[in-house]
Amino acid sequence: MKIGPKKSDAKYHMTNSADGVQHDLSETTLEKDLGVHIDDKLSFKEHITTSVSKANRVLGVIRRTFQNLDKETFVQLYKSLAVRPILEYGHSVWNPQAKGLCKDLENVQRRATRMIGSLKELSYSERLRILGIPCLQHRRRRGDMIDTFKYLKGIYITQKPNLHKPPPTERDMRGNSLKLFKNFAKSKVRSAFFADRVVLDWNTLPENVVTADSVNCFKARLDSHWKDTSSVYTPSCY
Repeated sequence: MKIGPKKSDAKYHMTNSADGVQHDLSETTLEKDLGVHIDDKLSFKEHITTSVSKANRVLGVIRRTFQNLDKETFVQLYKSLAVRPILEYGHSVWNPQAKGLCKDLENVQRRATRMIGSLKELSYSERLRILGIPCLQHRRRRGDMIDTFKYLKGIYITQKPNLHKPPPTERDMRGNSLKLFKNFAKSKVRSAFFADRVVLDWNTLPENVVTADSVNCFKARLDSHWKDTSSVYTPSCY
């Protein structure tokens, strides 16, 4: 797979060490790795389309099995039957920037919440608020902050992404003491990379959030900080 705006015409091959026979490698535009469909444009459209289709099938099973759903039963089924996990798996890699793909994901949860008869006539944001379920876009944003915290605290035992801290100038003392440096991105694809897209959100967090002692403490403080923001129940793609 060749990735990038300028793809070379180079051909690649592998040689069998046993008999010395050379085998040409065919070029591909889509591959599945660890459950994530990766395309040569890094749009992840195929992965999102596949996830939406799979989640809708699970919702179909719930709809055929349960004719009258109350709020508590719906929330348990929605989370435990892998509807939301399907829509969130590997989001750190494929987090969509295109509004159309973001809306495709959100529409699954929007249709799911309409399965509760008593909430059917309410708006999507009102249904989420009553159920206590954030929109998927907010969930991905929250997940990015949790992953950033784990990287900076050394909780992830792996090579860290390119998260540069800015020089300690007087201006950089505003906000929190763990502010990150925003790299210049020449393309939308690059700006969507994890190490670039998390910077602005992370730098706006207060000191008591980023200096939490544990992951659970960070989650609680982050949720408290964001609890009154409109993005919790209202995705920007709508």
